[in-house]
Amino acid sequence: MILVPDLPVPSRLIWRDSLDSTNDEARRLILSGAAADLLVVVAGQQTAGRGRRGRTWVSPPGNLHVSVLLSIDGRLAQAAQLGFVAAVALVDAFSRLLPAARFRAKWPNDVVVETPAGWRKCAGMLLEPVGSGWLVLGIGVDVAAAPSPHGLNHPAVALADLGFGGQPMSVLEQMMAAFVPLAQQWRRQGFGPARQLWLDRCRGLGEPAVVRLEAETLTGTFTGLDDEGALLLDQPGQGMRRILAGDVFFPPV
Repeated sequence: MILVPDLPVPSRLIWRDSLDSTNDEARRLILSGAAADLLVVVAGQQTAGRGRRGRTWVSPPGNLHVSVLLSIDGRLAQAAQLGFVAAVALVDAFSRLLPAARFRAKWPNDVVVETPAGWRKCAGMLLEPVGSGWLVLGIGVDVAAAPSPHGLNHPAVALADLGFGGQPMSVLEQMMAAFVPLAQQWRRQGFGPARQLWLDRCRGLGEPAVVRLEAETLTGTFTGLDDEGALLLDQPGQGMRRILAGDVFFPPV
């Protein structure tokens, strides 16, 4: 039996037992004129889930597969900042559900948790604009099961492995309760408050980092975010490097 979540106004839920991708369904709703701000599309499973850079996102039943439609009123250049807003909401939601665990946001759009085996990824996001008026915020949470580590850049863990015994909809309820007021704050006040909240919850601030780009690998110290959400990497002898996209790793110290 599916738990119907109590979502904050004006969110509304659309449930599908199975979809190719919740992001694709959200796109179809937008293009058909059926979109609404903060509309939430959830699927019991995805047959063609995807993550960043076209990677496959394993989407079995029991995990949370959700896309949130967001009206961005032409603010396309700033829309990616909502990924940081969502990361804050996820960290806070997971921390309420599993208060003994240590969750952190990881640049650019993951949530990780500290385990005896090291840091493990438990959630990721894929942000896709549709035209200049809409952003689709896709979120995948490993609630019941984590994918096999084979071929993954970052090993994963499920919330169930950490002791969570609830349903995906319970996770969604907590996530949206945190996300909606944060998204409204972003609309009123811009990125500044969300940026600070993210930095307060992030993984690796002030630590050595390795950043893999398409054509090069960089090393340095992760010193923060700029006003647009780019990662700031302090490279000894080379100065500060501003990074817009890449995979970040924090080697053992």
